[in-house]
Amino acid sequence: MLTLYKIFTFLAYYVAFPVLYVLYRTGSHKWGERLGFYDSRNIEKDCDLWLHASSMGEVKVLGTIIHELKKLDESLRIHVSVMTEAGYGRARELFSGDAAISFLPLDYASSIKRFLKATNPAAAVFIETEIWPNIIHELGRRNIPVFLANGRLSESACRRYRWFKSGLKNIFGYYKLLLVQSEADRERYLKIGVESNRIKVMGSLKFDAPVNILSPQERDSIKDKLRFDKKTRLFIAGSTRNGEEELILDIFKKLLSDFEDILLILAPRHLNRLDEVRRLIEKQGLSYGCYSLPADRPDEIKILLVDKFGVLNELYAVSDIAFVGGTLADIGGQNILEPVWVGVPVLFGPSIYNVKDSSEYIIKGGYGEMVRDSEELYRKLRLFLSGEKDYKRKSPHDIEPTRVSQTARIIFDGIGKDAKYLAENNNQ
Repeated sequence: MLTLYKIFTFLAYYVAFPVLYVLYRTGSHKWGERLGFYDSRNIEKDCDLWLHASSMGEVKVLGTIIHELKKLDESLRIHVSVMTEAGYGRARELFSGDAAISFLPLDYASSIKRFLKATNPAAAVFIETEIWPNIIHELGRRNIPVFLANGRLSESACRRYRWFKSGLKNIFGYYKLLLVQSEADRERYLKIGVESNRIKVMGSLKFDAPVNILSPQERDSIKDKLRFDKKTRLFIAGSTRNGEEELILDIFKKLLSDFEDILLILAPRHLNRLDEVRRLIEKQGLSYGCYSLPADRPDEIKILLVDKFGVLNELYAVSDIAFVGGTLADIGGQNILEPVWVGVPVLFGPSIYNVKDSSEYIIKGGYGEMVRDSEELYRKLRLFLSGEKDYKRKSPHDIEPTRVSQTARIIFDGIGKDAKYLAENNNQ
């Protein structure tokens, strides 16, 4: 399997390289780093630990681990890699003072070797579901310990990976330890060839993420920037998917007949659908403005259409109640915890197979509710806006970071003096 994968990545790399190299030479910071060309100012040379997170949610989990690692040793040299522009921006916000930050190199030998030569990590940590065969193989070849933190594996992914069990068994042989979220995840990893002594069940770290509640002054400052009246109540629909915007607009239009002081923040999951969403808004006859282009008459708009990446967390934080998409459409759910971590109640639909544990956590804590369909979503919103129903707001006092502390300790102990020695003397 690894041989076939190496052939595939070889062909893909050399087909894409000319275009990517031109992008790099014409100023693309992202593609320069993905090819393995790093500015020394963005690199932590001879770092103690390299940590990688792909999604925004994973970046937040990674931040909690870094916080606990720094408690153990403030002098730790840490390098963080991400996949997306949004993740890069979020990483810089969360811990640029604690870690160097860059984009992950492409999973191809030359890019990987340039990255490892620049950073020379003593150990590597991947968050949740990241499996990069060429990267893991190269780390193993250099005797650099590899960890998976907050690991999870869906049933569908497990079925796919079982076709490549023999090859994956070799890849997972390079891992020192897989710290997984549940017994079900442990069983799935066993099915695809991971040895039982390399797996430890820790629980989900995302439930221990720090809560970031804005002060009234901070909320007012953001509302001022967006030119909202401070008394306006904000209903945000985040990460919406095809078919959901039309439902949300119908609901909002009905709510407007009873609540004139509300404004809808609509944030489609994919910005390439903005024109489609604009047409839906115009069809409803509703006035709107775009996040990146402040309206001339902000008092006249009823919808703020989010046309920029990386601002959703801030917009959740100033809202009164949230709906998270991919849950009325049969997508399986986006990150329904994101509003919870900024103290905002969340509603979501029944399609939650990707976020089932998060939905159970939210419902048990009273931080929000699942609705069966758009009609029930309308009813719950109406009850909330009329003051007849409320939800608990998560606070910093609700956090017990035991699992994060234990994970950080395991990783910290796993670095060890031997690993540091290997990194300092590794010149491959």
